[in-house]
Amino acid sequence: MRISDEVKDASLSVGRIVKEYGDDKALRSFYLEFWRRALVLELVRKYCPKSSTVIDLGAQPFIISCALKLMNYEVIAYDYDPGRYLGIAKACNVKVVKCDLERDSLDLKDSSVDCAVFSEVLEHINPYYVHHTLTEVNRVLKVGGKLIVTTPNIASLFRRIKLLLGKQPVYRLHVKEYTKDEVEKLLKEYGFRILESFYSEVNDLHFVDAEPHDYLRINGYLDLIRCLFRKPSKVNLLRMLAYPIVKAIPPLRMKVSHPGLSHVERW
Repeated sequence: MRISDEVKDASLSVGRIVKEYGDDKALRSFYLEFWRRALVLELVRKYCPKSSTVIDLGAQPFIISCALKLMNYEVIAYDYDPGRYLGIAKACNVKVVKCDLERDSLDLKDSSVDCAVFSEVLEHINPYYVHHTLTEVNRVLKVGGKLIVTTPNIASLFRRIKLLLGKQPVYRLHVKEYTKDEVEKLLKEYGFRILESFYSEVNDLHFVDAEPHDYLRINGYLDLIRCLFRKPSKVNLLRMLAYPIVKAIPPLRMKVSHPGLSHVERW
């Protein structure tokens, strides 16, 4: 998916805020996941009208929330532990609500929200509580409101290789990872109709060893080769070798983009 100049400009503006109000961890995340977040923002831009109300669920460190605010959306950010990066959200004038998505109710009226962003959160939710979380999201969305989901693909090439080597394929901070079909089934079960669902190559292309600003210049396979020559690390070598494979076989990509994106619409 092509990323618009509007999304790029908003994202880069947030980078300056992260440098001032964040820390090294947030700044590294800003660069490393720049294009993954840009893809989410582009999906919001595609499906959600300007000036509409967007809730960003599991929002820390509030990079997507801030970019959406700069793109002229009304934003409410929800997070279990917002304190560490609250300065970033305040700098963008984003309203922040402390919320445990597994147990708490969203403090919103029924059918009051136009769009919900659920990016890289599903894999952190205990499957026992997914019912509560998705039911709450459905409750607050307007009829025709949009839910944008991104999550890791448990069936990706690197997850499969890890499993063959006898290693745990699920990232240590994730409770459960899903296949694309599983995410689609889950969303349909809780009242959503899939508008778009695809495997994203964004992590396969950008999760490399690079200097911060180099992440912003990676656009294709030649850039992976350049990364390998600049930093001949094992990660860069594996990315370069694997990319042609995941490019040709989408189900082996790292992100499900129902996200790494799922786009869904409430019935």
